[in-house]
Amino acid sequence: MWNGEKLVILISMKKEIPDIFEYINFRDYLADYYKIRKENEPGFTHTYICHRLGQVKSKGYFNNVIMGRIQMTATFVNRFIELLELKGNQANYFRALVNYNQTVSPAEKEFFFEQIIRLNNTPYRIVDKSTYQFYKEWYHGAIRALLDVINFTDDIRMITSGLYPAITAKHARESLSLLKKLGLIKKNNSGFWKPTDKVIITGEFIRDELIRQYQMKCCSLAQSVIADDNKLNQRNITMTISVSDRAFDRIIERIMGVKSEIRSIVHKDDETATKVCHLNMNIFPMSN
Repeated sequence: MWNGEKLVILISMKKEIPDIFEYINFRDYLADYYKIRKENEPGFTHTYICHRLGQVKSKGYFNNVIMGRIQMTATFVNRFIELLELKGNQANYFRALVNYNQTVSPAEKEFFFEQIIRLNNTPYRIVDKSTYQFYKEWYHGAIRALLDVINFTDDIRMITSGLYPAITAKHARESLSLLKKLGLIKKNNSGFWKPTDKVIITGEFIRDELIRQYQMKCCSLAQSVIADDNKLNQRNITMTISVSDRAFDRIIERIMGVKSEIRSIVHKDDETATKVCHLNMNIFPMSN
């Protein structure tokens, strides 16, 4: 009887293996999976894992994968799936995560991110598909802002001719439908579609990834505008500088201060809006 009670206590103390659908980075999942399974099974060591993966002579392989020092090939993705005992959509989700985290191509990142959205079957972790669609294209936000400038009822040409770069009538109609669905626009007392004060809220799990995808679209948009040389009233500033860590931090602070100041200018602007503008500010290290 005592032995039976002891067994129940030991089983209840075991921690559950993490849910793959709660992760957006496969390396974080592997690290948490290893920690918990090692606590439950002392024999689940790096040596054992490398042996299961066919890396008998490379005991540091598993740690190198987690630290991002080496890329995981398709062959080892399959071996990891077997080791982790992932089935069905779990296995497909893991593959999508590996591809998403390892690729550097913006187009491939978008492709695999869509797979992640589609495969994630944990309702409280997945972003609403319509919210995802809003961040998928740059012109959804642009049309929302444009409606604050023009008096639009149903003449779609006002949208297609009012945006730069131009979009198709089909895309304009789809975007208007999405904005209505999300409650981001509504008709005012004069019958014109205008922006509401609502903002899109996403879960912690997906917010950063959505914004990252959106930012890549915006950077691509800026590139096309510069290449077009259409004589628009645009300002493009490019600098390559060498600075200390302290100076770099001060530049970041100033950029964030400018961002807040711009928001304040827009918020306090009591004159009628006459144009829609897009602003990108980027700073990133180019050296290791």
